[in-house]
Amino acid sequence: MHKLVAAFTAAGIMAFGTVASSESLVSDSFESGNMSTTSSVGFDWSNTTSTSVVTATTEVFKTSLLNEPAPLDSNWQAKTGNHSLNFRYNVGKSWVEQRFQIGEAHPEIWMSFWLRVPTNYSHPTVAGASDNQKLFALWMDGYSTKGEGSTVSMEFRGSGGGSSYFYGKISPGGYKGTGGDRGAAPFIEVPGDRGKWMHLVVHAVSETSAGAADGVMEVWRKWEGNAEYVKTHDLKNQPISLSSSVKGFSRGYLMGWANAPYPVTTDFLLDDFELSTNPLFSSSNAPNAPSELVVR
Repeated sequence: MHKLVAAFTAAGIMAFGTVASSESLVSDSFESGNMSTTSSVGFDWSNTTSTSVVTATTEVFKTSLLNEPAPLDSNWQAKTGNHSLNFRYNVGKSWVEQRFQIGEAHPEIWMSFWLRVPTNYSHPTVAGASDNQKLFALWMDGYSTKGEGSTVSMEFRGSGGGSSYFYGKISPGGYKGTGGDRGAAPFIEVPGDRGKWMHLVVHAVSETSAGAADGVMEVWRKWEGNAEYVKTHDLKNQPISLSSSVKGFSRGYLMGWANAPYPVTTDFLLDDFELSTNPLFSSSNAPNAPSELVVR
């Protein structure tokens, strides 16, 4: 873990200030109490077969209205308002995922959301198996090897002692897989980050022309209570190719497959999800912006 932190620091940490006003494709804090949020461009949540909308005391909605009391082991306080989206990995369960379709295809897109580290978080290990866990993905006509266009995604692996680091994954399109991990950076430190909310901001841009390999994937993160965002990933000159039929990012998922199942019930909460074609920062490239921060 010490080597990872040293490499990350040496690469340069960029802090960013005021969040810019932007015209969102969609914004959802789940205060509707269900997954009915849509937008004029065609955004839509897929069926919530493995996630649920919750309050601090109630599981409100899954595939339909529930209003079931929260389990005794829950800790479901939302980031804003009363509702959040819960990704509950029960013991031994690997797949908990929320998919969405954006509607229109966008060659450049911004995505942000608040994510709460489980209060009992510890990165699981599986003897003789990979421990990479999915965080999110955005794609065009098909996910990963099923797409003519590229997929961009992030995953996280264990870094020892229950902590985790995260990294980018980029498929070049042409029905090829994502290849190696890109840009490892600290993600969750145990025990200090348990129960804390982080705000993640993602910026993905496709190539300007076929074969130009000038695509971009950038990620920023801010912990609740901190004044600044830190740029954790700055992946430039990437082979993020467009599909011939879908000219940009049109679909995605949040969280997803856990290659190492959790040995205890583990809840990730997600709140204030947003997609935009305009920057979610006042400047996406100027380091050391003013530290004063305004989050919508």
